[in-house]
Amino acid sequence: MPASRGYRSDRLRRRRRSRVERSQAWLLYVLAGAVAFAAVLGAWYVAGRLTGEEPAPERSGFLAAVQLTVPGEDGPVAALLAVQDPEGGDPGVYLIPPDLLLEGPNGEYVFAADAMAAGDLAADLGRVVDAPIDAVHTVPVSDLGEWAGTTELQVDLEKPVSVDLQSGVLVVKDGGTVSVADLPAVFSSPGANRRELTALQTAVVDAALEAAALRPVAERRRLTGSSASPSVEGATLADVVARMTSATAVVETFPAGTRVAEGQFAFVPKPAEIQANITRRSPAYDAAVTVQVLNGSGRVGAGEAVVEKLASLDVDLPAPLNADSFSYAQTQILAGAETLPVARDIRAILGRGVVLDGPDLPDGMVQVIVGHDFKAQESGTKDQP
Repeated sequence: MPASRGYRSDRLRRRRRSRVERSQAWLLYVLAGAVAFAAVLGAWYVAGRLTGEEPAPERSGFLAAVQLTVPGEDGPVAALLAVQDPEGGDPGVYLIPPDLLLEGPNGEYVFAADAMAAGDLAADLGRVVDAPIDAVHTVPVSDLGEWAGTTELQVDLEKPVSVDLQSGVLVVKDGGTVSVADLPAVFSSPGANRRELTALQTAVVDAALEAAALRPVAERRRLTGSSASPSVEGATLADVVARMTSATAVVETFPAGTRVAEGQFAFVPKPAEIQANITRRSPAYDAAVTVQVLNGSGRVGAGEAVVEKLASLDVDLPAPLNADSFSYAQTQILAGAETLPVARDIRAILGRGVVLDGPDLPDGMVQVIVGHDFKAQESGTKDQP
């Protein structure tokens, strides 16, 4: 019996020792992995420092304005509205002219120039785009040249534009250049033709951001300095400029038509285009209805084409998917009782399709199955694998 107890005792000791050894081995494996990861991370960081580039920032969205000032003017003469969707898509940059009509607290019209001078741009512009403006920064218009790192900007124009300068009249043609020294005059000139002058200002901003995109990221961020304007995390002036100068930004004039009333010219916002291009890309956007587009025809791009057409609706539009087959002859719009009005709007926009009851759909969901009757693009197979 004692021998038996001694044998069992030795066996238990061996088991405990084996468990300890296995635990130690696993601990060594974990430590080795951690050390290797730290080494790779350190090498990546050092390489980034040596190349003058910063690690790519985490994806985050913002809707921010950058007001532009010129010497001698009482307030900003224009602004840039930058929109970055949370998914990290291409940012949009929209020139806001001083004579753009915004909305005051009581629903009254307010010129952008007056809103900027009064410090109310965030509130008045936010009402127009139906989304909160995360930050408003103010910089001199000459900073466009600082960001670009050049003394001249080459612009793309549809037609020549004339600008009044102290030295005379500057005529800028397509492919022509604008001196950075003339930027204050370009942005403060009343201009004989407001549409053409605004087109020139937009082209100048586009040229400046394209030139700036050729510079290292770290260098561009240092040029912006700091801004005293309050902002949310990820929407500092450095963050906004870094995205605007990322080489993927699309620069346009703010979506608006024009009108003249009693001799007063004004840009009038276009709600449908604003919803499609700005509002739905705002990080605060949260629609009550989701419209899922399904490609039931097999034509390449059919789903994306429908999504683009429906972008003016106040609905969430996820990326299109493929339907269960590509043999749908007619476009079908499936909806529940609470989403029937949205389905009818979709039918009106597409100009085709039949609205059907979708009893198994989740609340707030509409499905659009694109059939062969929708022929937006010539085609081949499908939207997504």
